[in-house]
Amino acid sequence: MKANINLKDILTSVCLCCVITVLGACAKSTHQSQPPVVINVNSGAAHASNDTSKKKINQRATPPIVKKVDSSMSSAPIGLGQQFTQEQAPCETSSQQLEPITLDEASFLNMQIHEIALQLLRNFRDEAGPGGPVAVATFVDLNNLYRTSPFGRYIAEQLMGELQRAGFNVVEIRKADSIMVKPRYGEYGLSREIQELAKQSSARYVLTGTYVNKGRYVLINARLISNENNLVASSGLKILRKDPFLERMLWPSSSPETVPTVRVPVKELGSLSEMKILSGS
Repeated sequence: MKANINLKDILTSVCLCCVITVLGACAKSTHQSQPPVVINVNSGAAHASNDTSKKKINQRATPPIVKKVDSSMSSAPIGLGQQFTQEQAPCETSSQQLEPITLDEASFLNMQIHEIALQLLRNFRDEAGPGGPVAVATFVDLNNLYRTSPFGRYIAEQLMGELQRAGFNVVEIRKADSIMVKPRYGEYGLSREIQELAKQSSARYVLTGTYVNKGRYVLINARLISNENNLVASSGLKILRKDPFLERMLWPSSSPETVPTVRVPVKELGSLSEMKILSGS
């Protein structure tokens, strides 16, 4: 049986073969030049979460460096005129010291008295300089120069140490003439009993001061007075706002009874001077 060949069918078949060949070549070249990119969503998310967790772990493992301010520096200031350097400033790297440090009321009072001492040193104008011996007296109520309080006694006590650290030769006028031993109590080197004090005590200057307790504030004035001519060699002042600690320091305020004057050597070179001996409370 003889098959009938249609020219149109042959041409159609040839065209289809050419198209298929061309498309196959294009597809092959495209596949070779641009390989497919496969994105694994689950593994990518897991990788990202791992990186995030590593960052969090690293942040917890390396706490920031925090400088710690020691509260004892307030209560025991360095010598006047000195300053902390970067190497002297204490530093802590422990994460346990991250809480802010606040200055307590007692340390704040010490800082204010320290500033009074700075004023006394800065305002000192005596040509002889601060080398002369200095005696420190209790600070008293301006309205009654015999009335004082724990506050007035403490100001004198701290300023004594401040001036000594600044280079002054400070005289302790309460020093007893000998060490007093009291059974079951201890050994004492200071006294306010006249018969127990050292017989001679010379000083070129006297540090004295007053305070005024009014309303919410306490006003303090301090001055260094020359024993030679009674001139004020230096002065300083401070205004304190009352807080519960300061209120307790100002109480009780009392003054002693005055008894006849006696002569005690307190002037420079041991010269005699009339002084009132006070007793009572």
